[in-house]
Amino acid sequence: MEVMARAAAEAGMAVWGFSPHSPICVPSPCNMSRESVKDYLFETDRLRSLYDGKMEINAGMEVDFLSRDFGPHIDYFQNLPLDYRIGSIHFVPNQDGIPIDCDGSAERFARNLKDGFSNDLRYVVEKFFEQELTMIEFGGFHILGHFDKIATNASTMDPDIESQGWYESLIRDVARHAAWKGLSLEINTKAFDTKRRFFPSPRWWEIVAEAYGAGRLAHLLSPVPSFRNTILVNSDAHYPDKINAGRDAAFKALRAGA
Repeated sequence: MEVMARAAAEAGMAVWGFSPHSPICVPSPCNMSRESVKDYLFETDRLRSLYDGKMEINAGMEVDFLSRDFGPHIDYFQNLPLDYRIGSIHFVPNQDGIPIDCDGSAERFARNLKDGFSNDLRYVVEKFFEQELTMIEFGGFHILGHFDKIATNASTMDPDIESQGWYESLIRDVARHAAWKGLSLEINTKAFDTKRRFFPSPRWWEIVAEAYGAGRLAHLLSPVPSFRNTILVNSDAHYPDKINAGRDAAFKALRAGA
């Protein structure tokens, strides 16, 4: 955490927010344990003191939504002293209700699609967005994270999937529900340098702007940290050299009205 904070300060950040992947109730190498949460909060406080007057530091958490019984809305996460919560989907329940990781590499996604979902790609995509809609309904978070990220892996199996009418309808549903709930929405730039992708894709920015009642998505950009009905351009940095990855390109595209 100190390495990341130092990189953020060197990049000129006025505000830096940590957002580790939350503890979850299924095995995952990518999520922190409940036992480590106390240490995480302690270290955030230490870094706040270290950077006092130089850079504001916030304690956030990216919380996985798995079901109506586990997500940002449950008491455990609501009672943590966090400055903000990001609600994200990484796991999709298969036809037997077993949550399966749909993030990660295309190769792993292909294996999981075959072994866990009987190669039913449309089921996975529809269930991903259904999970998002349910998560939005239950609430308990401030920022909707990378809400169309399923497209990265789904498009490797079907390059035309984002052109389908039913897919666009799902995008519209999520955008409208997020706006109705007053959520901030991130433009996640993590994959831009490597895959030339933003989440959500620029092809959906006009739909998001319409859902949020703005002529252009750039009108919703928050000049200061805000967690209600704003657009936040976020590098989702897992490494110190990725602090600003893709962010300049996103701001340029937004200002151009892309």
